[in-house]
Formats: sequence, structure tokens, C-alpha cells
Amino acid sequence: MQWITKPSLALYVIFSTTLVTGCDSSEKNENSESQQILSVNTHQLKQQDNFAIEREYVGFVQAGQQANLGFELNGKIDTIYVDVGDTVKKGDPLLTLDTQLLATEADQLRAQQAQISAQLELVNTNLKRQKSLKAKGFSAASEIDNLTSQRKELQASIRQLSATLAANQLRLVKSTIVAPYNGVISARHISYGDVVNAGSPTVTLLANNNKEVHIGIPIDKVSGVLAQKQWTVRVGKHAYPVKLLNPGATVGLNNRAINFRFSLPADAKVINGELAYLNYDDTQSQSGFWVPLSALTDGIRGTWNIFAVTENGAGPEVERRSVQLLYAANDKAFIQGAVQNGEQIIANGLHRLVPGQIVTIKPQIAPKQKTATKPTNSNDNGV
Repeated sequence: MQWITKPSLALYVIFSTTLVTGCDSSEKNENSESQQILSVNTHQLKQQDNFAIEREYVGFVQAGQQANLGFELNGKIDTIYVDVGDTVKKGDPLLTLDTQLLATEADQLRAQQAQISAQLELVNTNLKRQKSLKAKGFSAASEIDNLTSQRKELQASIRQLSATLAANQLRLVKSTIVAPYNGVISARHISYGDVVNAGSPTVTLLANNNKEVHIGIPIDKVSGVLAQKQWTVRVGKHAYPVKLLNPGATVGLNNRAINFRFSLPADAKVINGELAYLNYDDTQSQSGFWVPLSALTDGIRGTWNIFAVTENGAGPEVERRSVQLLYAANDKAFIQGAVQNGEQIIANGLHRLVPGQIVTIKPQIAPKQKTATKPTNSNDNGV
């Protein structure tokens, strides 16, 4: 049997320990290098011949009819039947003037009519008597002529009083304002006991149907808006399809825009004066690429950069590219620059990367297909 001396044993232990330590260090270095290679999400570039800028032009909702109603006569307000916010139907009474003077005048006219009618009855009786006497030779022709003239005068007076009484009754009717159409009272300008002049506004009535939207369109965008086949207007959180009524003919003095009138659907739940926004896709004839907004990073001198992924012997490598930002909306941007159709760019997480870095590309997971077939109503304003 061969015995191992103590010095030999010590050398053997030291050599074994060194060998094991060296192996562990090599494995750690390999693991560290593999851990430093980051996985990235990529986006494949697809060239577009043009892009659309989503624009909104603001306007307001306006009733199809809006009237400031007033009396045709002077007078004092006697009765108010409605107030702000009340819904009325065509023919409903809204306001009434004090009609005591008209009632007194009508009584006077009727009394005069009765008086003249009595006089006319007497003249007719006398005329009949004179004609009978003339037949017997006891009456002069001049007396008959005088009575005939009196009868005609009284008959004319009756017609005049009848016309005056009709005018009195017409003023009585016009002492009450009635709704000319179905609508809502939006304002009241008078109170009980006020003395108003003819034509002074008393209440404002808004039609509750045929609502419209008035929107100012810049002159250079008029042809583009008119070229659209369909228009959508957003009021509050709701979007409504609208029809163009009138493209306008003059430029507004305040906004230097042409006023377009659109009709809203009959079931639109809107209020007069609400802000309305017309959606308009302004197509720009410039080619480029849509990319995620997170794929952009600041460059030097105000430029923008993206990180493209190129292949080399060691694997996918990060490469910086300078691009021009043409338009950004929500979470995407339209760019031009040193990129080509079909190239892969890094979609997000650019703060973790530097040019020349080796990365791995995460596999793209296809979105799950929806099995539901129930239709939904939605407004897609994307470009």
C-alpha cells in the first residue's frame, strides 16, 4: 500500500480547491453575460403613402327656430302662464295683457249699436207710413226722400260700429300671446304688472325639434369638409351623424371662418348652446411610417431617434436612426427618416438600451380571436 505524505496531501487539497473555484468563476461569468442580454419588443415598419390628421372644429347647438315673442299692442301684463324651462305646445297661451279697457270699449260699442238699431227701426216705420200716405195723396215726396237718406246713414253707422267692435275683439285676441310652435321657454323678460310696448320681447321660445349645429370652418379647409360623404358631430360624450344643411356663403367677422349648418337627429339629447365638435380627417400627402410613441427618443439638436434592430454575427444589434416627426396622436406617431419598409424597430423600453447593444427579440403573440358575434355600436376615429 502506498501512503500519501502530509505535504503531498496538502498540495492535493490546494490544487483541487483551485480547480473547483476556477470552474465556478467561469460558470458565473457565462451566466452574467447571458443575463446582460435584454429581450425587447419590436414593431415592423409598414410604409404608408399618406396620413390623416384628426381635427375637430368647434361650434354650438342651436334650435331650428328661436323666437323672442312680444305683443302687438301696448299694455300691462296681467297673467303669466309659463316660466323658464316649461314645455309648451302650439297654441298654448303664454301671457295675457290687462283687457279691462277693451271690455269697457266693447260695451260702449254694443250700446251704440243698440241705439242706432232703434233709430233705424223708427226710420223704417216712418218711411213705411209715408209711402202709404203718398199712395193716398197725403204725403210729399221730399219727406220720403229725407227718411230714405236717414235710413242709409244709420245703416252705414251700424256697419262702422260693427267694424270697430271687430277691431276691439281682435285687440282682445292679440292681448294673449300663444305658442306659434312646440318648444321650450328658454327666457322670460317680464314680470307681473310690467307695462310693455308693442314688439318688446317678453319670452324666448326654442323649438324642441329640428335642432341644428353651427360650426365655423376655416376657408382653406372648406373644400375638404365638403368632400366628405358623412359627417359626425360630438356633443358632450355622444357622437351623432349629421346632415349638411347649408355650407354658408360669407366669412364671419369674429372668427374669419365660414359657418356650416348641420341638422341633428330627431332623438339627439342636446341643449341649446352646448358646444359641438365636428370630426374631420385632414389627409396629408406625405409618405412615412406609423410607429408607437414609445419607440421615439430624444436626439441631438432637437431631432428624434428610434432604435432599429439589425443582424450581425453576435445576434440582433441595436442601431440608432434619426427620424423626422410629422404628426403624433394619442399613442402613435407618423415619421420619416433613415428607415426602410419592413425593418424592425424597438417598440418600447429605450431607456435601457444603447446603440451597439446585443439584444434578443421577444416572440410576437398573435391576439386571440373574439368569438362573440353580437354587433356593437362604436365610433372609430383612428387614422
